[in-house]
Amino acid sequence: MKLRLGQAARAAGLVLIASAAHAEPAREAVVTAQLGGAVEIVDLAAGTVVRRIPVDGAPAGIALSSDRKRAYVTRPEGHGLAVIDLDAGRVLSEVPLPGGPLGIAADPRGGRVYVADWYGHRLFVLSECDGTLTPDGEIVVGASPSGIAVSPDGATLYVANREADTVSVVDAEARRETKVIPVGQHPFGITLDAPAGRAYTANVTSDDVSVIDLAAGREIGRIPTGRRPYVIALSGGRGFVTDQYAGSITAFDLATLKPIDDIDVGDHPEGIAADGAGRIYVANWGDNTLSVLDAQTLKVLKTIPTGNGPRSFGTFLR
Repeated sequence: MKLRLGQAARAAGLVLIASAAHAEPAREAVVTAQLGGAVEIVDLAAGTVVRRIPVDGAPAGIALSSDRKRAYVTRPEGHGLAVIDLDAGRVLSEVPLPGGPLGIAADPRGGRVYVADWYGHRLFVLSECDGTLTPDGEIVVGASPSGIAVSPDGATLYVANREADTVSVVDAEARRETKVIPVGQHPFGITLDAPAGRAYTANVTSDDVSVIDLAAGREIGRIPTGRRPYVIALSGGRGFVTDQYAGSITAFDLATLKPIDDIDVGDHPEGIAADGAGRIYVANWGDNTLSVLDAQTLKVLKTIPTGNGPRSFGTFLR
């Protein structure tokens, strides 16, 4: 029987980046319903799916353009990328890519998108010109790259390398790896806290989070989590990591690097993101829901039904 790349990735513990808090309260979540073959737009105030955009190829990873008007969605079974106009609710174009495109991030200044080939040792670089996104070379990184974080100025990429147990630091302009940082076992989700000069990786098989000092270029601590941590979001001086096998979120203190509490959410939580209003949003792959949490009270405020197999690996709030 053919094993879906999405299922293989879940079995191996594949995760992408969850961005630090969105700059303002989020109005919508853009959910990749991988098993449902669609990208869904969720009205967060109403708590309902308001638009469903068919996307074949098992849509999984997601990044948003700097103006939040377009979504870039990886299609690991379609071997490529879909570019979606979110306001019009339609696919604008499809970009074919070889290998296993899954992890994705966009330059916050616009103009470039980076896609990780988790079957290889490379990132694909895609450049945008006149609204068209086209392949524009590759960057060599560690084995099975997954999560990607881009610095606010677009100059540096941070890549979690699953099989290498490392993070690659990449000069985006020179397109070369400049440093390799050892972290925990099978790092997948990587989240950048640029103001604090730190990055965090969710280490799937060592059940912990690595804390990286960006200036020093080294790991400075580990935070224990629940089983199979996948992706991390930051809000209000706290970190939040999805523990897929535990069906929970581990909250931890960014100052002390100590766990605070575990919050039960849905089955197999994967993608996670935070907004500027102190809300945490979690895509629960196993029971087709989106959980909404309060970052301070650590309470689940709402559970929103979604399509089949929500993943939203990447930046998905607008």
